[in-house]
Amino acid sequence: MLHGTFIEATMVTTTFLPRTVLDSLRHDLHVAAWFSALGEPLTDEGRSEARVYADALALGALEIGRASDWPRAEAFMKSPDWSTAWWQREEALRRDLLATAEARYPERVLWTALTEFTTEVGDLVHGKAAAAADRMGSAAPASIHVAAGAAAQAIYQLALARLAQASASPFESKFRLFAAGRWPLGVVGSRLVLF
Repeated sequence: MLHGTFIEATMVTTTFLPRTVLDSLRHDLHVAAWFSALGEPLTDEGRSEARVYADALALGALEIGRASDWPRAEAFMKSPDWSTAWWQREEALRRDLLATAEARYPERVLWTALTEFTTEVGDLVHGKAAAAADRMGSAAPASIHVAAGAAAQAIYQLALARLAQASASPFESKFRLFAAGRWPLGVVGSRLVLF
């Protein structure tokens, strides 16, 4: 009977682990300065964090660039030099983290926790993107959705990194850029562009 009790206790602990990790992340999300520094000059700290993120992506030497307003940010995202290698690198990292998380937690528990978490934070970041667009003006309505989607993706990536216990993941740096009010637009040519 003692053996059965130990197994049940272990299952309960494992079942709640994804929610425990995500609950600790939830606080970070609510205190983040989502989209509050869009267009502002880069600080030394922001430039340093962008460098950490760029280096962790292992795409070669990247300069750090900046979009100063919504129209310029939109132009960067539509640029023919927008790097698919950046996107593919992030996707490969995401898939690896997901595989690690799936090996650590029961599939249904993991996916339920992730779905509930990303739905909740999606509403938060959409509101923050809309407020930033109203404050700055000149944003195409679709760009607000793109900004919110990028932030929600960054949160999902960070959640996977935390669930996989990958503290050196570039998604930690990417999130810190968002948390500081920036929006990493991606790699255009040889530049990582921040808004």
